[in-house]
Amino acid sequence: MSHVSNVELTVNDLDALQYAVAQTDGLTWCEGQKNYQWYGKWMNDFHGSAAAVDNGFDPSDFGKSEHAIKVEGAEYEIGVVKNPTGDGYRLIYDNYASGKQIAERYGAGLETVKNSYAERVAVKQLQRKGYRVSTRVNAQGQRQVIGVKS
Repeated sequence: MSHVSNVELTVNDLDALQYAVAQTDGLTWCEGQKNYQWYGKWMNDFHGSAAAVDNGFDPSDFGKSEHAIKVEGAEYEIGVVKNPTGDGYRLIYDNYASGKQIAERYGAGLETVKNSYAERVAVKQLQRKGYRVSTRVNAQGQRQVIGVKS
C-alpha cells in the first residue's frame, strides 16, 4: 500500500527548511538526494485533501526529490520536491507502514517541522528589517518570535 501525503507548506527558503530540520530531533537533511524512500509502488489506494496525488503530484514522480529528509528509526523518508504549481518546494512522504512513524512523531502534516520552518522564516525577515530578534516559550507552551526595532 502507498499513502503518499502532501504537507500543506510551500517552502521558498531552503536554508530555513534546513535549519528547521537541524532543530528537530531525529531528522537529518540530505542535500541533493534525488530519491526518497517510500513504499515504491503507487497503488491508487489513498485519496483526499492530504493525498499528494490529489494535490497535483504525479504518481510516476513519487520517490523522486530535489533533497530528502531522513527520519531516524523509520524506513521511509520525506521528499523535498518541486511544487507542481511551480513556486517553491513541497514536502511529501508515504504515510503507510513505516511512514506512520513519521506522522506519529512530527504530526500528520509535519506540524513540528512546519512550525520550526515558520519561526526561522519570521526571524530572518525581522532581522532583514533591522529588528533584534529573540524567541521565548509563552505560558501555553508555544514558541513566540519577538522583534524589537534597533
